[in-house]
Amino acid sequence: MKRRGFAPFFPFADRADNAIELSPIKAVELQASRLSDVISLAQGIPSFDTPEPIKRYITEKIASGACAKYSLTPGLPQLRELISETLRTEGMHYDPDGEIIVTCGSIEAISASLLALVGPGDEVLVVSPTYASYIPAIRLTGATPRFVPLNEDANFDLDPDAIAAAITRRTRAILFSNPNNPTGTIYSVSEMRRLMHLAERHDLLVITDEVYKDFLYTDEPPGNPALFPECRNRVIRVCSFSKAYGMTGWRVGFLHTDRPLADSILRVHDALVTCAPVASQYGAIAALEFGAPFVEQFRDAFRIRRTRTIERLDALPDVFDYQKPNASYFAFPRIKDSVPLARDSRALASEILEQVRVALVPGIAFGPTGESHLRICYARELNDIDRAFDRLDDYFAGRRPRLYSTPAATNIGPSRHGVRRAAVATLQSLARLALARHHPKVIAIAGGHGKTVLKRSLSEALSQRYRVRANPLSYNTDIGLPLAILDTVVEDMRPATLLRRGARAVANALQPAHEDILILEFGARQPGDMQRLLRIVEPSLIVVMPLSPEYSEEVEGLAVQRAEIRVLVDHAAARNIPVVACSDDSSVAELAKGPQAHLFGRDNLKNADGRNFADLGGVLVPVEDELVGDSAVHAAIATAIVQRLLDT
Repeated sequence: MKRRGFAPFFPFADRADNAIELSPIKAVELQASRLSDVISLAQGIPSFDTPEPIKRYITEKIASGACAKYSLTPGLPQLRELISETLRTEGMHYDPDGEIIVTCGSIEAISASLLALVGPGDEVLVVSPTYASYIPAIRLTGATPRFVPLNEDANFDLDPDAIAAAITRRTRAILFSNPNNPTGTIYSVSEMRRLMHLAERHDLLVITDEVYKDFLYTDEPPGNPALFPECRNRVIRVCSFSKAYGMTGWRVGFLHTDRPLADSILRVHDALVTCAPVASQYGAIAALEFGAPFVEQFRDAFRIRRTRTIERLDALPDVFDYQKPNASYFAFPRIKDSVPLARDSRALASEILEQVRVALVPGIAFGPTGESHLRICYARELNDIDRAFDRLDDYFAGRRPRLYSTPAATNIGPSRHGVRRAAVATLQSLARLALARHHPKVIAIAGGHGKTVLKRSLSEALSQRYRVRANPLSYNTDIGLPLAILDTVVEDMRPATLLRRGARAVANALQPAHEDILILEFGARQPGDMQRLLRIVEPSLIVVMPLSPEYSEEVEGLAVQRAEIRVLVDHAAARNIPVVACSDDSSVAELAKGPQAHLFGRDNLKNADGRNFADLGGVLVPVEDELVGDSAVHAAIATAIVQRLLDT
């Protein structure tokens, strides 16, 4: 490997004091501490106490005087040997004497690595959204964080092409967490291998933070670059005892890396902390020797809490879209654009805290593409999760716009309204042009619950055989639908913004991507919405999810939704378009009738030999084994039906 100066560097004198800010996560907790009766779903602290065997072991060590003096700077030899043996059983070979450093938690390991190996003028690539504390750690070195967006449409997966495009001659390192905080995404082995090819080609360091590796809810392991022997001279892997063993207050973690890199990091680690707290190091020894059963118990509890969190998010379909977290104990739902303050997550989180005393972390804390999201920590007790969501129900019941509202509420002047109307008409014409140029099959999704989950399920299943495009955002309007067709995003709906994005829309209309299938969301909030949408696009197939209201007083809005769904299914019946409709909602089952109506519900889900199947008229079709919440069940069955219809 060519050396590009991966040498010790101490740029404190060059650091701008105002570049370092308090972590937004800690800022939320600090604000919450000044209020009474707050339920915090903000900071990632498990509700569990440190297991008793660990506490007993440490008590004995303290009583014997073993904790009264410093350890060696890299950590207690016994602990490093245990770590080395654990790594060996996982397929990683690191010398306890020179390639493993015990640190004050994972963030000290990351900070020491960056201070040792990165300096002013360098760039460090971080994905967005990403853990908030990475940013000040990078800035502390004098380097610049450079954000690379994750692919939200693919459950926030890595996008190696976007990473490749972000690399410049100043790029020195790539830093990420796997599983990801805040999204709960697991980056696969194949994606990690592609990332390491980039790192090799551009001579980059890779720092992987794996503090949530013990809380996985799928069988797919995270892609671990330390398992690639050819990459060990550029990989720094960081782990922690905080989350897995209920030891956040003990502040102990470790890193392992190739000896030359470890030598550089050790000197900074010594300058920062001398050594990790010795009592905590003995706690880590006890965790490795006695803690495995407790990790399993914690993981089972978090799985149950994740299910409850998803169920509560499903009950707020007009407020949140979400991607199911496959790891960690965080959910990162997107706030729908119709919700006030959706585009200002900091203000929204602050208002929720002040008004209903629930602490959440604003999505903008995790990078530019975190905006319009909130991070929810479900490491709390089930009772706290329910109490927090009860309060969120109350908050959004008062703040969300009524489904039935008048256009006059837009509050824009006559001249601007005219510009906006012209821009919308232009977008709609461009969308029709794009569809006419390559004729994809259009799957229209309508209803109230589970549309985002269904979009994800359909995309994942159909992309195995077809070229598929679906957008994770909600497009319920005569503006949003053409934008989705044209694969164009706008920051807001002001006329000036629409005009600025016009060039992109024109280009996409004249040279549209050639998808086989386009998945679009059809929503309706006002009478006439569905007719306006049908004038833009003719669906090839329609899926109607349940319409159950979240709030009992939304009777009028629900009546509007039913009437608009009737317009959609009547349109389908007149043109012999298949309709796949959820019969668990009796009103949907009543609307969707006729020879091309295919009803489904929870009764179609069967379990045999521990596996889930969709029963399609006696034919059992395998579906995803882990189905969390009604929306996931409905989406899995609907996807199986859609696949069969497309195949025939």
